[in-house]
Amino acid sequence: MKNLSIISYLFLFLHNAVFLFSQDPFLEIRPFAPPSFEQYPASQYVDHHHPYSNQTDNLFLRFDGREFSDDVIYPSCLSGSSCYDGHAGVDYFMPYGTPLLAPANGYVLWASFSEAADPCPGGITPNGEQGTIIIAHGNDYFTVYLHMSPPLNVAVGQNVETGDTLGFAGNSGCAINTHLHFEIRKGNWFFDTVEPYAVDPFGWWHTSFDPIENFRGNRSEWLWISNDLIDDGDNGFQRFQGPDWSYLNTGFNNDSWSAPAANNMEESRHYAIWVPFLEDSGEYNIDIYIPEGIEVSTEAIYEIRVKSSGGTSTKTDIVVDQSLNQGSFQTISTLSLPAGSQSSIVLRDVVGESSVGSNVIFDAIRFSPNFTTSTFEEPDNMNPKENLLVKSVFPNPFNSLAIINYETTAGGTIIINIVDALGRRVYNDQLFYKKPGKHSFLWNGKTKLGRELTSGVYLISFTSNEAFSVEKVLYLK
Repeated sequence: MKNLSIISYLFLFLHNAVFLFSQDPFLEIRPFAPPSFEQYPASQYVDHHHPYSNQTDNLFLRFDGREFSDDVIYPSCLSGSSCYDGHAGVDYFMPYGTPLLAPANGYVLWASFSEAADPCPGGITPNGEQGTIIIAHGNDYFTVYLHMSPPLNVAVGQNVETGDTLGFAGNSGCAINTHLHFEIRKGNWFFDTVEPYAVDPFGWWHTSFDPIENFRGNRSEWLWISNDLIDDGDNGFQRFQGPDWSYLNTGFNNDSWSAPAANNMEESRHYAIWVPFLEDSGEYNIDIYIPEGIEVSTEAIYEIRVKSSGGTSTKTDIVVDQSLNQGSFQTISTLSLPAGSQSSIVLRDVVGESSVGSNVIFDAIRFSPNFTTSTFEEPDNMNPKENLLVKSVFPNPFNSLAIINYETTAGGTIIINIVDALGRRVYNDQLFYKKPGKHSFLWNGKTKLGRELTSGVYLISFTSNEAFSVEKVLYLK
C-alpha cells in the first residue's frame, strides 16, 4: 500500500471514470479471508424498502422481491429468511480476528474507532466504540466496513489494492456477535438516514422496480466480477444464511452444498444465487453439475431471472430431477441472455409437490454460448495482419506459463479471449490503451479468477479497434 495525495487521488478518480461505469461489476473478491470451505454465507441483507438502521417500518424487502412483516427487527429475525428491517448492508458472520480484505482497489477516506449509533438497532447495548473503514473506488461507489476489532490496518490517505488487509473482524459498536457489516454506498460516502446512499451489491432481481431508486435514483446492480462458469468460492456464487447447510467434499472441483428439501416457500430457509458475466448477448445453454452418490430431490426448482435495461426482471422456473445425469454437466435450458451481469439463477430448498428425495444440491453452473459457427470467424472487411499480429508463442506446448508476443500498429484497447476446443470461453480480459508497438501477454492455463483448466488445445484471440489475430496453443499439465 502506498500513500496517495488528495490531488493524485482525484486525478485517478477522473481517469478511471472514463472506463468504469456504475453498472459494471468491480468487486474482485469477497471482503474477507475465505475459510476452508470457500465462503461465509451472507447472513443479513439490505432492506430495499428503506435501507437504514433505526428507520424501521415493520416491512423488510429482500433483493429477490420477497416481503416480510413479522419478526423483522434484529435480533428477532428468523434465520434464513429476513434480517433485518432498515438494514443497509450485508452481514457476514465469521470468527473473531478474521482478516478483512479490500475487494477492489481504492482510497481510504475513513478509518477510526468512534461512537456507535444511538440507539443501537433492536435496543442492544453498544460494545464500546465502533471500528469503521470507508473506501472510495473511483467509480462513484464506496465500500463501508463496520464492527472491526483493533487495531485497524490502514489509515486515511492510503491507497489500497485488491486483497490488502484492512483490519480484522470484531464485534465493536452495535454488535452482539462477531461479524462484518459490509455496505455499498453510491454517489456519496456520507451516512444519511432520510435519503440513504446505500445500494445492494447483490442487485435487484424482481419484476418491479428497485425501491431504492426512489431515494436518489441509485439502482442496485450486481457488483461482483464473475465468470461464465461459477462454482463455490467464485464471486458469481453466493449462499445465504440458513440453519441446516451441509458442506460436501464432492461434486465439481470436489465441493458442493446441500440443504434439506422444503415443501413450500413459508418453510424455506436456504437459497443461493449464481450470476455470470457474459461477454456477448446471445443464446446460451445453462448447464448444472450434480455430484454422484447423493440423495437428491427429483423436483428442484431453478429460477432463471433476466434483467431488462429498465432494471426489472422476468423469471422462468425450470424443474430439474437432480438424480439424473449425475457426475457431469447437464443442460437444463437454452435461453437468449443479455451481455454483462444481467441474468441470474436462484435455487432454493423448496421443491415440487411430487418431489422424491430429502435434499437439494447446490453445485456449479455453466453458461455456454450456443453457436454453430467458429468463435473466431474473421469479420468481413478485416485484415488481421494489418494492425495487430501475434508474433510468437513460447513455449508451445506449455505446462505452466505461455508468453504470447504480439504487435499492434494502432494504439487502443486490446481485448483478449481464450476458448477451449469445444468453443467455450474460459478467459476474457481487456488491456486498456496499449501504445503501438510490441507487447507480451502471459497466460498460466487458468481462468481470470484463477481456476485451473484441463490439458488441451486453446485458441487465443486479440482484438483491437478493427484488427483481429488468433493463435492456437497446447496446454499440457
